[in-house]
Amino acid sequence: MLISRKLPLAAALLTIVAIGASSVAALVISSNTLERKAFEKLEAVADGRRNQVETYLKTVEKDLRTLVADPEVGNAFSAFKFGWRYMEGDAVTELQKRYIDDNPHPAGQKHLLDTADVDGYDSIHKKYHDKLRQTVLDNGYYDLFLIDEEGNVVYTVFKERDFATNLMTGEWKDTDLANVYREVMEAGADGQLVLKDFRPYGPSNGAPAAFIGMPFVIGKDVAGVVVLQMPNDIIAEIMNNTTGLGETGETILIRNDGFLISDSAKTEENESLVMQLDTPLIGEATRDRIVTGHVTGYRGFVGDVAFAQVDFGGSGWVVGAIIDQSEALAGVTSLRNIVLLIALALLAAAMAAAILFSRSITRPISDVVRNMSELARGNTDLELKGEARKDEIGEMVRSVAVFRDAAIEKENLEREAEENRSLSDRERAEREAAKAEEARQMQEAVEALAGGLTRLSEGDLTVSIDTPFMEALERLRVDFNASIEKLNGTLCGIRESTGSIDNNSMEMRSAADDLSRRTEQQAASLEESSAALEEITSAVKGTTERAGEAAQMAEAAQTDAEKSSAIVSEAVSAMEGIESASAEISNIINVIDEIAFQTNLLALNAGVEAARAGEAGKGFAVVAQEVRELAQRAATAAQEIKELITKSGEQVGNGVKMVKATGDALTQISEHVTNVNNAIGAIATAANEQLTGIQEVNAAVTQMDQMTQQNAAMVEETTAVTHQLAQDVTGLSGRIGEFLLCGDAPAASVKEADETSEHVPSPARKMVKAVSSALGFEGNAAKTADEDQNWDEF
Repeated sequence: MLISRKLPLAAALLTIVAIGASSVAALVISSNTLERKAFEKLEAVADGRRNQVETYLKTVEKDLRTLVADPEVGNAFSAFKFGWRYMEGDAVTELQKRYIDDNPHPAGQKHLLDTADVDGYDSIHKKYHDKLRQTVLDNGYYDLFLIDEEGNVVYTVFKERDFATNLMTGEWKDTDLANVYREVMEAGADGQLVLKDFRPYGPSNGAPAAFIGMPFVIGKDVAGVVVLQMPNDIIAEIMNNTTGLGETGETILIRNDGFLISDSAKTEENESLVMQLDTPLIGEATRDRIVTGHVTGYRGFVGDVAFAQVDFGGSGWVVGAIIDQSEALAGVTSLRNIVLLIALALLAAAMAAAILFSRSITRPISDVVRNMSELARGNTDLELKGEARKDEIGEMVRSVAVFRDAAIEKENLEREAEENRSLSDRERAEREAAKAEEARQMQEAVEALAGGLTRLSEGDLTVSIDTPFMEALERLRVDFNASIEKLNGTLCGIRESTGSIDNNSMEMRSAADDLSRRTEQQAASLEESSAALEEITSAVKGTTERAGEAAQMAEAAQTDAEKSSAIVSEAVSAMEGIESASAEISNIINVIDEIAFQTNLLALNAGVEAARAGEAGKGFAVVAQEVRELAQRAATAAQEIKELITKSGEQVGNGVKMVKATGDALTQISEHVTNVNNAIGAIATAANEQLTGIQEVNAAVTQMDQMTQQNAAMVEETTAVTHQLAQDVTGLSGRIGEFLLCGDAPAASVKEADETSEHVPSPARKMVKAVSSALGFEGNAAKTADEDQNWDEF
């Protein structure tokens, strides 16, 4: 195959292989990097949502412990149990009739009824229902249950069909509410809280419900169980936060059997307790190990997922962060398109350069070979192109011109021979012999030169014509050998320079790889910082909301303290009135005592007068004695009453002092609550300012993250281009290696050849220098291009 075809074909093959290998490597590395980054982000999101769920569950536990420890809740529990025991008739039928069937409020609002106002149970309900109802509404719980030691649900807030039933023998004995009651009672006074997972609950119209309960202990005995029914809307609100998860990503809460607890916000259907994820990754997740992998069948796509276990009450819940794999690896598609465009552009440029380079070498050689063939056939009417060239091709064209001139001269000589036919036969024979010998030598020279040019067209630069030509053509042989030697030296120099360029490109590729790796590490660190700052923003936002709620509660407490102070003032006035009434009663008792004393004197006088009357006055004496005894008894009773009234007055006086002290204490409490309210208001203001600042910082870090990701992508592109440059240099070295060069050519010969030719700056050197300057790299190749300008243009 001719060199004119071999050079472009070899360049095309090498370019395709180099670009294909570097493109595939770039795509594989980028795909793995993006997938690793996606999993790291999913792990961070799953861990954050897991912590939020655990924080909420700990809040539920705290609320439950507060309820159990609240004395007023204890009083309410005891009062409801008392009212239950002394109800007439069937408690279940009667209470459900009062608070459900005859309740004027619609379903879902039965809790608005304060009392049915029938008997003592309703009075107890009216006294305690408002506080318990407000506790449930303020904290977002579905319901609150008070269950006595016998399993009777003596009180609920929302009055569903489980109200007033017995959890041991009633309709709902097989529900999780009954299971919580039984496990708490079996654990006894030292038992901890019991949690039952989300399952459909009949009294709540089959809605998912989870129950958490603790024992209510009096002394060392369990007097009952307090149970909270947890909603799933708060957990759904936590799970519906899809920040940082793109269009298809979300977080879900899963039971240990794979069923979804939370409903997906990405679909119209309700998947809660309906959809089940069948993957072993759920069972592999632990509190200290977040598991990542792939799931299929969820929402109809293949997803990247990270699972983190929730550590609370042995629930076995798992938080999953999931995103469509195609979205997670969307960057690979754009990178693939960019790589393909760059590869096609580089391929087209390489093909064009290879064709131009090969044609610049082979076309003049082909012209020389064609002219030699025409000249060998005797055609001397040739137009030789390139005689003015200063390189080896020009030397060969000028040599052919010598052959052409010799052929023309031969023709002239033959014509002269024709003109001199009149010469003697001897002279003509000698002249013909000389001409034949000259023609033979010229033919040998043409054949030798044609063979050398043929080997040269095949890439063999070791060719040399050692047989001397005739004297007239000897200069042609010498010039041909000199041209081959000069071309051989030039290509040897190119081979050495390509080795230096190869070394420099390796250094550039190593530096680009280091820069790419550091940029990826920086992008990963900044992305993790962005995720952590996002979690801090969510936490500060929650703190701000809690601070606002605390300010409202402190304001309500201040209002209640002021009301209590007014009530105590009224109680002081009432106690003072009682004290005044006691003093008046004491005065009246004194009057009664004096009347009894006077009556006693009158009875004594009557007895004396009856004794004086003799027999006639005996009956009157008996009556007088009885009156006297009654008077004495009245006096004794009056004295006892007086003593009691005196003691009562003292107690009332003490009560007045205590009530006044209570009033003073409430005044101080009101002042303290005012101070606390002001402090909480300041905290809420500061928390809002912190939230604003952190949100601004979060936005800045997010912008930095995006810019860093863009820089990382640009570094990846630069690395790919650097790798391609190294591959191109390797390909150029391979192409030069196809030439058969004289590795031991004497330097002196090359130097002599250089000195005899006109020096022109090499375009290859210019290209290497331009690439080095564009990349900002000062390597051996760049220095050599500046220091050595003695390359011949060919």
